[in-house]
Amino acid sequence: MVHPQEVDVIVCGGGPAGCVVAGRLAYANHNLKVMLIEAGANNRDDPWVYRPGIYVKNMQRDGINDKATFYADSQPSPYLRGRQSIVPCANILGGGSSINFQMYTRASTTDWDDFKTPGWTAKDLLPLMKRLENYQKPVNNDTHGYDGPIAISNGGQVTQLAQDFLRATHAIGIPFSDLDTGHGAEIWAKYINRQTGRRSDAATAYVHSVMDVQSNLYLRTNARVSRVIFEGTKAVGVAYVPSRNRANNAEVQEMIVRARKYVVLSSGTLGTPQILERSGVGSASLLKQLDINVISDIPGVGEEYQDHYTTLSIYRVSNESTTVDDFLRGDEQAQKELFAEWEISPEKARLSSNAIDAGFKIRPTEEELKEMGPEFNALWDRYFKDKPDKPVMFGSIVSGAYADHSLLPPGKYMTMFQYLEYPASRGKIHITSPNPYVEPSFDSGFMNNKADFAPIRWSYKKTREIARRMDAFRGELTSHHPHFHPASPGAAKDIDIRTAKQLLPNSFTVGIHMGTWHKPGESYDPHKVHNDIKYSKEDDEAIDNWISDHVETTWHSLGTCAMKPCEEGGVVDGRLNVYGTQNLKCIDLSICPDNLGTNTYSSALLVGEKGADLLCEELG
Repeated sequence: MVHPQEVDVIVCGGGPAGCVVAGRLAYANHNLKVMLIEAGANNRDDPWVYRPGIYVKNMQRDGINDKATFYADSQPSPYLRGRQSIVPCANILGGGSSINFQMYTRASTTDWDDFKTPGWTAKDLLPLMKRLENYQKPVNNDTHGYDGPIAISNGGQVTQLAQDFLRATHAIGIPFSDLDTGHGAEIWAKYINRQTGRRSDAATAYVHSVMDVQSNLYLRTNARVSRVIFEGTKAVGVAYVPSRNRANNAEVQEMIVRARKYVVLSSGTLGTPQILERSGVGSASLLKQLDINVISDIPGVGEEYQDHYTTLSIYRVSNESTTVDDFLRGDEQAQKELFAEWEISPEKARLSSNAIDAGFKIRPTEEELKEMGPEFNALWDRYFKDKPDKPVMFGSIVSGAYADHSLLPPGKYMTMFQYLEYPASRGKIHITSPNPYVEPSFDSGFMNNKADFAPIRWSYKKTREIARRMDAFRGELTSHHPHFHPASPGAAKDIDIRTAKQLLPNSFTVGIHMGTWHKPGESYDPHKVHNDIKYSKEDDEAIDNWISDHVETTWHSLGTCAMKPCEEGGVVDGRLNVYGTQNLKCIDLSICPDNLGTNTYSSALLVGEKGADLLCEELG
């Protein structure tokens, strides 16, 4: 299909929200010409996308993987003990929905209400959430949809480790419940189609499905939007460049396409503010320094970057456990078996799961709050106390080690994946040049507010107690835990001797004495009475140091073009119009004025649906 030089609507960015907007608009009016421009490659029929169980390959930072872009802090962070955090973002059509962990949750009701914007309450948005869902799980309420384009199910298989996990969470006071609550545990739903076993991504659902039957949606991949073209303050088109600069002498080669009605920026929390600034929309002082003509002075562009903060603790499990470790470490027989399963019956295959089968949301008790320090308690009183649907932490179990297996000993593992839902810390991103290929200045802001340490420390302790009470537990992988003093009651202990000998029956060195750096764990005893570990002040310091050394993104970036009044740092109004401009909207998670307690794919789809409705209203 030859691409026109002028269309009605240009959507810049093919992530979840952009796919929704482009697909909904094109489908609603066959005469409306819509162009979707995406920096990454087309995801269509890519087996490394649609087979759910191999998502980890798309997280590799190896110079070969082109499905992600990696942002790094521009400066070492004193809050991370001199470390520079790395934040990957999707670089493929479908955005994060093509490469993410496929974990389904929804934001808390009060999250949307806290936006304090007419038309954006949870009650307003629920019909849109139901509209997008093809919910394939048993449910006892009427809050889900069943005819939408996005499939949600338990995947092809649920491991026994997940059931073991749920029994252990119940034992420490986290009841089995659907995850609409702020405190409960459940089998975790996934963006996987139960009938096909395939990943349910936004591009397949909204873009390919429309392009298969209509000719008014134009897709341009491997092209990076450089800037918006303005006539006065009216957006009339965009300039885009090849996704990689391979031109002679690195010359920037722009191509122009015009928009008769609207330009929509959907390039994500880290991409959208950069396009705005290169276009002359942002802090006037910054733009003047870079010799960029100021279209609209909006100091909030690129500010208030937010994320969810995750830490991963890894545990040994019994040799009888079902995990994905052999598959991930490249065992030829294991990979042959799993790929063969997929070819025969993908809807039941192990690869039709992400191996993340259960999880929890938790809030601290009054007694636990007493140990969490004044900084977090002040945040609790202000933000959480009167909103019981807001969890402080999420957690989940991965049936395998989410780690580089070339660095791990042999054996089977489970990973406790816990993350902070509403960090108090904030970061920022800004361009350093009008050249779209020049790296921006990025400060993730991770852990720059002391209040964020206490809940992560508390969650580490909780997940450790869950792990120790599981029947499959066989010790901690000590390299992936805090460095406690060896004499501390909290000191991590590795695989027990009995399990190690089963694993390496012919080894001459299992159990060899090599000093105090390795402490084998206790052999499994189903009758053991468990007592919670008691941690000292020094232990807490060890956990905090571990947090600083290892906390990382959960790939849930939002907030850099907030929907709130301009004088309060906002960038867009309640109809997603960029202040001081005409015919320009931002429709992605950058518009969130506050955090969302969820895996954010669901929210990105919802923002896309809301933005599509707003555009449909304005286009008549």
